[in-house]
Amino acid sequence: MLWSRRLLAGLNILNWVTGLLIVAALGYVGFFAPDIFIEKALHQRIAHPEAAVGWLRAITFITAPVILLAHIILTRLIAMIDDARAGRPFAAANAARLRQIAWALLTIQLLDLAFGLVSIRASAETGEYFGWSFGVTGWLAVLLLFVLARVFEGGAAMQDELEQTI
Repeated sequence: MLWSRRLLAGLNILNWVTGLLIVAALGYVGFFAPDIFIEKALHQRIAHPEAAVGWLRAITFITAPVILLAHIILTRLIAMIDDARAGRPFAAANAARLRQIAWALLTIQLLDLAFGLVSIRASAETGEYFGWSFGVTGWLAVLLLFVLARVFEGGAAMQDELEQTI
């Protein structure tokens, strides 16, 4: 389990570094240098590059919270690994962590829908494909995590009851 903890910690660092770089790049192009983008887009014969700039701006605001949400997911998983290593996998805190992970993932799924709406609109306005498709896997993962949180609550209650009887 030590390697998985280290992997998750490394992924969290990677999440922050790459996430902030992506948001900074999107924000720079979308808010501080849209003229440069529009000029290059016109040379590529992209119709309505202003709509693409609007897409970049919207994506900046959609992407930024995903960094924090991924941080929540990764740090809660690390804490669960620590509890499991200490011999307390069915702790009430782990049920709460699973629920936090589920809410974070649900929020990411909702942000993905927003990304899809913005991308579909930008695709229609520019004639370029901005790449989005609906996926059911993340929604199923959200449901699974909420169910697992309830299972962990039950496991924690049973463990507490067992410890009180001994």
